[in-house]
Order: sequence, then C-alpha cells, then structure tokens
Amino acid sequence: MGKPLDGCDLTSLLKSPTDATLVKHTDGKVRDSMVWHFPNSAAMESTIRIGDFKLVRNYSHINDARVPELELFQLYDSTGDTQKRVDIEEAKNLAESMPEKAKEMNEKLTAALTEMKASYPYLNPHYHKPLPHKEKVCKVTGHKIDGAKVTFNYQENGAKVVQADLLYTLNGGEIYEEWFRVSATIVDGKQAVATLPKGTTHYLINLVDENQFLRSHPELPSTGDLSKKKEKYSVHAIHVKGSKPMLNPVEPGR
Repeated sequence: MGKPLDGCDLTSLLKSPTDATLVKHTDGKVRDSMVWHFPNSAAMESTIRIGDFKLVRNYSHINDARVPELELFQLYDSTGDTQKRVDIEEAKNLAESMPEKAKEMNEKLTAALTEMKASYPYLNPHYHKPLPHKEKVCKVTGHKIDGAKVTFNYQENGAKVVQADLLYTLNGGEIYEEWFRVSATIVDGKQAVATLPKGTTHYLINLVDENQFLRSHPELPSTGDLSKKKEKYSVHAIHVKGSKPMLNPVEPGR
C-alpha cells in the first residue's frame, strides 16, 4: 500500500507498436526507461535502459578483474526521423569514452533501486580468493536469550556494521522448513537485539558491514554441503529450548 506503481499501461503501444512514446506514466510523462535487478543470480548485475542507451552495473567486478564495474552501450540512434541500429549486440563498451553519460545513468539506476528498497549482493568473508576489506569483517563474540529477547554481542574489526537481521523458522527440521527475516536493532555498534516471533523453533543473526560483507552466527555451511548431507538449515541454527521440531525427516521419495 502506498508504493508507487512501477508498471505502465501498454494498451496504446500494442495498438501502434512502432511508437514507443505511447507508453506513459500516470502523470502523462513518456516512459523511456526500464530497470532489471539480479543481485543473487549467475549474472550478478543491475541494468537500466534509458532511450537509446543501456547501462550494466556488474557486482562481480569485485572478485574478477576481467569484469568492468560499468558497461555502457548505445543500442540505437533515434536522433533522426527513423531509429537506426547502432550496437544491439552490446559489443562496444562506452563507459570510459562517455564517463558523464555512464555516471548519469548509474545515479538514476541507484535512485530506482533505492526507491524499490532493493537488496544488493552480499560478500562472503569465507570466500577462498582475496576480496577488498575482507580482513575488516566483524566477529560475533557471544549470544544470550531472555524470554523472547535475544542479544548478539559482536566486535567490529575496522568495518562498521550497518545492518542486522534476525532469521527464524517456525517449523525447524520439518520437510518443508521455511525461514523468515525481521530487522534487528544495532546498539552502540556492539550488539544486535531482536525479539523472537511467537512459535520460533530456530534462529540466527546476519550482520552486514559497510563493505557489504555478511557475517552469520552461527555460521552456516553452503547449500551444496547441506544437500549432500540431506540436512536442514535448522541443524546449524540456534534451537529454542522447549520447542519440539522434527529432526531431519526423510523427504518423500527418498
């Protein structure tokens, strides 16, 4: 409720598919942009197209020097009476030769992602290759529970913790284990405090620092390792005393 509608009515365009100016916002302004966001896929990128130009922001450039942070392509030239095809194959990166254009589109991409409260890729401090600022990741030093209130103590190591999330499940160990997320409160840069929702069987904390590194406590194995062992995430999370979850039942067909 209250969130701006990102989509536009395409009815007029479908009736006249050669006139892109028929796609308009509710205020009557022509819609000339599109945004794509893939923070956790193989692509690991966000993209914005405005008119003839398309900008790609690559998040994998952090750990792969072969990948440019920004790629700018001119797909078409619409300056004349007819639209001319220029680089629909996206073969020529113009980010260095047109830095102001790249900066302008990158800022508009950030604004769009901010408006939609988009999540960005997190960095794994256990990644086997070097990553900038990996040595500055915080460390969780302790944990306590008082009724439904849980407190995690942590020590920063050069990078400020800017986000804390409590992850919890109400059916830990069951066949279709389901996890949820709620925000935790950061206190004095030393603690993350949250309230366990009623019925929680297992939980853990995620801390994200200013360099986008994510520290989990307890630390979790990879999804691949869990699949090989046929384990649930709850096996490695903190168990709420008194709850009686099923423990790794055999899934149907196994």
